[in-house]
Amino acid sequence: MLVNSYRKNIGYFLSILLLILLLNSCDHGIEPRPPETSGFSGTISFTSSWPDSVKRSFLVVFKNPLLEPTDFTIENLKFLSREIPLGVQSHEFSSLDSAYIPPNPGPFPSGSYAYVAVVQQSTENLSLARKDWFVSGVYYTNSDTTKPGTMVIPESTFVRNINIRVDFNNPPPQPPGGN
Repeated sequence: MLVNSYRKNIGYFLSILLLILLLNSCDHGIEPRPPETSGFSGTISFTSSWPDSVKRSFLVVFKNPLLEPTDFTIENLKFLSREIPLGVQSHEFSSLDSAYIPPNPGPFPSGSYAYVAVVQQSTENLSLARKDWFVSGVYYTNSDTTKPGTMVIPESTFVRNINIRVDFNNPPPQPPGGN
């Protein structure tokens, strides 16, 4: 009799456990999960005081490297963020946020992007002229500060930790065509 009671309780327990597992694992049956939105995000850390000459600051992403002044084109510029608030010590960003380029928030195309940087301008109005941009921080991969890192966004993947450190007292090398 004790053995039958034990078997009944084990059977009851296993039935409940199986039911719980089925209910928690079958939210959409065999329907495939939607792909993750492609894009990127990260944090910009400002480690020194902001110069008074800075009127605006942006995050920029270029598809191809900036090796010649002619590489600085609107066709090569794939992301131009909205303005980063002046004087902040830290700024979180996402390609899903609104930006000047692209004009509509949404997925960011997968692919390789050769130059990701924080830039400042001292002009009163937004300018897309290279001479008006000063690079204050660059994205590096694997802590290799000898060359800008390539941001790689695989298909249907949202890449996080595209972090950039800005030290106004020790700016990175400037791309060709600036002041």
